[in-house]
Amino acid sequence: MSLAGGPRDAGTVPVHVQVIELESFSLEMTVPTYLPARDLTQRVARDAGLGAYWEDGTRRSFYLRARGRLLGEDEKLEDLGVVPYELLHLLPEPPANSGLEERPPEYPPNQGYAAAGNLAAVLGLGGVVLWTAAWAAALAISPSWYVGLFPGVGLSLLCTTFSRHLWGGLGSAIQVPITGLLVFVPLWLLAGGPALLVGVPLSVILLALAPALIGGILGVMLGWLAWYGAVEPLPEGTVAEVAEAAALVTWPCGICGGQVTRDVKADCQLGCGRVFHAGCYRARQSLTTSGACSVCGFQPT
Repeated sequence: MSLAGGPRDAGTVPVHVQVIELESFSLEMTVPTYLPARDLTQRVARDAGLGAYWEDGTRRSFYLRARGRLLGEDEKLEDLGVVPYELLHLLPEPPANSGLEERPPEYPPNQGYAAAGNLAAVLGLGGVVLWTAAWAAALAISPSWYVGLFPGVGLSLLCTTFSRHLWGGLGSAIQVPITGLLVFVPLWLLAGGPALLVGVPLSVILLALAPALIGGILGVMLGWLAWYGAVEPLPEGTVAEVAEAAALVTWPCGICGGQVTRDVKADCQLGCGRVFHAGCYRARQSLTTSGACSVCGFQPT
């Protein structure tokens, strides 16, 4: 693996690699795009001067981040279409006694669906009825294909929105497009009634409403897909589950070697980065009068 700077070779690409360590640094490398991430990370780590094994002989893990996410073990850079001089991040597994902790994500409180309730459904139905009345008046005055098509598509979108309110806001539910169609079709028929009453020929009305039926069906599906792709509220209990998982995190005690849980955790007050049982730490420090860490001898300058 060589430093970037020359022309791009087949199967390789020059990239910027940002190594996230206790002391972060960056490198410019030409890396192979055909290697899976589990092998590529080891090669990048070797060229970056990072040890591939811990002192006890176990293999150290590394993770590669590209395009805003961690790559899976079998993913390759060629699958992502990485371009020359793109930024990659190498995330080495931190040492067990480094004092580094993963902070659980702080999810926002779940407020549910803001437009839920009977009021939203009633207002949605009112909007659908008013739109249909205005559309019917327009058809009675000017029964043309474009007066039929465009307001018809707009009505179908309103019907889909009303259907979503009716079913409690879950945009991915199959009931949303089905209900939207069941509401749209009768209103589509009623829209031609006033034109028929004022003497517009039935053939002219049908020519105006036929494009509206096709456009309305497509509009219902389009509206459903738009709601389907929206971000839904976080599931109930997510914050509690994260807090429970954080409580189960343990560290090896720097004195007795046992597992340290969060409720009995004590950090070295001198900043050596080790973690102890609170009882072990107090007992060991009570025997030390030099001001240095009683475990490793660390003493701040």
